[in-house]
Amino acid sequence: MKKALKTIKNAKISIKLTILYAFMFSLVLLILNASILYGVKYHLYNQANKEIQDTQNVMLNTIVSKNQQLDLSNEEIFSDIPHNENIDIRIIQEDGTILNSSGSFDYKIKNHHDKTDILEDIISTAEEKAIHLEEKGKELLYKKVEFESNKYGNVYIEIIKNMDNEYYFLEVLFGFMAIADFIGMISSLLLGYIVSKRMLKPISYITKAAENISINNLKERINGTDSDDELNRLINTFNTMIDRLQESFDRQVQFVSDASHELRTPITVIQGYANLLDRWGKDDREALEKSIYAIKLEAGNMASLVEKLLFLAKGDSGTQVIEKKEFYLNELVDEVVLESRLIAPRHIITNNKNNIVNITADYKMIKQMLRIFIDNSIKFTTEENKIDVSLEAQEEFIKLTVSDTGIGIPKDEIENIFHRFYIVDKSRSKEKGGTGLGLSIAKWIVYMHKGNITVESEEGKGTKVTVTLSIEQLVTKK
Repeated sequence: MKKALKTIKNAKISIKLTILYAFMFSLVLLILNASILYGVKYHLYNQANKEIQDTQNVMLNTIVSKNQQLDLSNEEIFSDIPHNENIDIRIIQEDGTILNSSGSFDYKIKNHHDKTDILEDIISTAEEKAIHLEEKGKELLYKKVEFESNKYGNVYIEIIKNMDNEYYFLEVLFGFMAIADFIGMISSLLLGYIVSKRMLKPISYITKAAENISINNLKERINGTDSDDELNRLINTFNTMIDRLQESFDRQVQFVSDASHELRTPITVIQGYANLLDRWGKDDREALEKSIYAIKLEAGNMASLVEKLLFLAKGDSGTQVIEKKEFYLNELVDEVVLESRLIAPRHIITNNKNNIVNITADYKMIKQMLRIFIDNSIKFTTEENKIDVSLEAQEEFIKLTVSDTGIGIPKDEIENIFHRFYIVDKSRSKEKGGTGLGLSIAKWIVYMHKGNITVESEEGKGTKVTVTLSIEQLVTKK
């Protein structure tokens, strides 16, 4: 038994489904056939009882109509009884003496009491049912009626119906049903296996596709159908998952390539100036100072780049720590604006709207996000031009806006600016020390605070970045 269960457990899903369907189908067939057989048998016994009751009524009516003067030993007493219903009748006295019998009444019936007084209630007698007997391998229905005769005293009428024909019909019906059940079970096994195997065929495609997928081969896809069944949805989900994996892998490859390229430049510069120092730095004071300055500058750029890369890597892996606390966002905006004015004194940095808002968030990250947007505005806005930082509180949201009157961003480039290492104007960004990671970090910070970013920009007129945050704990708002 355990071995059979283990074999079924390790079998294919199509085989399991086939066995399950065949079992359920067989169970339904058995219940249905048993119900039919029981119903037919119940109907046949009801009919047989009715025939016995009719026979009894005929006999009693005959006797009553003759005022009990009819000779009970006369065979004419049975003349009104149909001969084609397998019914035999016997009239006996109380001492067992047989007065009359119809047909071949050779049954040895024990004393079964079913007494009825015909002079009191013939109707109640007709309602009594016969009892079931078995004798000599035969199925019988038997009824015994007692009445008092003027001539013979207490007399019994025994009525027996032979149920051989009915049981033969039941046996034939059972045989046909058994054959039909067997054919049905075999058919359900074959058709169930074929149908289930065909229905589960996409799973085989999914398995083969999954086996063929590797890091070097993410182009494998499964062809779906027009239906909206579970398997087709599974195929669509699988294809979507592979699309996301391929997109993620492509981004990772691009990220590694861009990071390598960004790190290669400062390393090359440092190596170049190190060689210069090795050759001329000992005797040339100017070369020494120039090399030391360049090495420090590139080392600083490389350290900043590595720090940003680590930030994004921690964010991707879910290990970046977010320390939320309660603070006034308007005070943070004032602080960042003041620092920005010190860093870029020749730019006009304003703060026209700054609603008082108390929030719960990561103070350092929100400040870092604002610095990234303001630094970008400073880099790409000429001196004497305007940069505005605004904080506006609404019913359920707060909006942080950084707008400038700088060079702007081409429309077809806006959707790409938050990609890692993406730089709109590479030559100009290089001059200003850009790596293309700042906006990616800012976007991650906004995402972790359940917000979103919108960018509006026009070349030559400026850029407006709006951060909308839905803060759960909004304490005060003015």
